[in-house]
Amino acid sequence: MPSKKIKRRPRSILKEDLATRVSQLTTLLSRLEKELQEISSSAEVAPSGCWIVRYQARGRKETYWYYKLHATAPIFPTRDEAKMSQYKHLGKAGSQAYLDGVMQVLRRSQIDGLSRAIHTLKSGLVDLTDEGTRNREK
Repeated sequence: MPSKKIKRRPRSILKEDLATRVSQLTTLLSRLEKELQEISSSAEVAPSGCWIVRYQARGRKETYWYYKLHATAPIFPTRDEAKMSQYKHLGKAGSQAYLDGVMQVLRRSQIDGLSRAIHTLKSGLVDLTDEGTRNREK
């Protein structure tokens, strides 16, 4: 059985294709970096590794639900200036502190997601640069 000969694209087409991909990648990269900067500067962002915890407090007659911002390490100031806490009390659902906390955690997760996407795009840009270098050497 005769082997099929694979047609290679001319180098000029490869260069145009590479240039198009680099352009698209850098455009998306700059858009995501701008979006990340806008989110970071728009309002307060929860520290990395923080999440909101719901907890129960029992009164004499009823049970109450409260919320706190929880961190992996003590980072929140307390009344005692020498001590830090892993928790920041947010109060009841719907309170201003609770709403602010939810938005801070939301912004943190958006920043983390954008940072991962930017890292992936930068890796892709390095790969395209390597590809361009290999194509020039041929």
